[in-house]
Amino acid sequence: MKPILCPFCFSKFSTANILFRCNNTSCSDRGIDKVYDSYQGISSGLIGKVFSPEISFFDRTFNRSHLPKEANCPTCNRKTAKRICPICHFELMYDAGTNQEEIIAVIGGRSTGKSSYIAVLIQRLKNEIGADFNAAVMAIGDATRNRYENDFFKPIFKDSKLIQATRSGGVDSVTKTPMIFRITIDNQGKRKAVNLVLFDTAGEDMRSIDLMSTEARYILHSDAIIFLLDPLQIDAVRQQLSGVDIPPLIPDAAPIPIVERLYELHEKEFGMKPQEKISKPIAFTLAKIDVLFPIIDSSSVLHYTSNHKGYLNLSDVQSVHTEISAYLQSWLGLNFNNLVKTHFQKYKYFGVSSFGKSPANGRISAISPLRTEDPLLWILQELSLIKAKK
Repeated sequence: MKPILCPFCFSKFSTANILFRCNNTSCSDRGIDKVYDSYQGISSGLIGKVFSPEISFFDRTFNRSHLPKEANCPTCNRKTAKRICPICHFELMYDAGTNQEEIIAVIGGRSTGKSSYIAVLIQRLKNEIGADFNAAVMAIGDATRNRYENDFFKPIFKDSKLIQATRSGGVDSVTKTPMIFRITIDNQGKRKAVNLVLFDTAGEDMRSIDLMSTEARYILHSDAIIFLLDPLQIDAVRQQLSGVDIPPLIPDAAPIPIVERLYELHEKEFGMKPQEKISKPIAFTLAKIDVLFPIIDSSSVLHYTSNHKGYLNLSDVQSVHTEISAYLQSWLGLNFNNLVKTHFQKYKYFGVSSFGKSPANGRISAISPLRTEDPLLWILQELSLIKAKK
């Protein structure tokens, strides 16, 4: 069995090293967990004791991958199923080490709409896309369930408001904590389950290599990346949209420097040679494509919804890729495409709109998502989780 990767501190360890935490609130051995508090950057107060499970001599000697589903607290003797990372004491999923896990980071500069994109994407997966692929999506754990409901779903789908900007991981440890969703696909009786470990990156953590390497380390350990690009931060686009209410330029949200830092981050961390490319799938995704409708061709494929009925439509993906590549070259010159082609092995260009129409004064009048699922479906196909057809 391959090592388990903690989705918080990214340490790797075998199942034999997993710890448990007592969940009995009446246990007399509750106390301060200095290890946990240190990694979280907060004081969690009195919490359950962390301990090693009792494993039989046979399993410890001959079945090293064995891990009991439960363990008895040595103080109160109550059973607990809370599995803990031995390094940072972050609570692991109850199926750690048994289900396929894929870490996907959603990144981009400030104000690209990453949180809104995640909120709408999850709803699409739970509903229309789930039906198309005979799949079900569920949050894993109360932390994910509550965070998604309160910070993502409620503002947009109940209050019709934009989500507050994600705070830097340096001031809010929640930003460095993933949301975990399980996708279960039933393909003609063959069930396949994967845990998607989603990170919502703060745009300000993309401002420098130092910030990315400390506050957004999950980018390095991700299995795939959805990289959102804000067209309203491109000078050529802003000039063509004269007369439209356009937000001010954000210096650290320009696409090209972030792409350069993304490659440099991997190059430094993994000792990559200059001729090597990043091999993980990266979906370079133009966000807010609805604002571009006045300046793109009326016959553009971006005006229309995608059609992935149980499989990834490769013809549609390629059409979008080719068209956006041409637009980016027109707006940013050859430099952007040259950077991507030179440094990334598996990549595609996509275009999405989370709402289908720009919010007015921070209020969302209607939600008609356009192509939001395309980047993730392509990634799932690259990770051999769904099939593709031309």
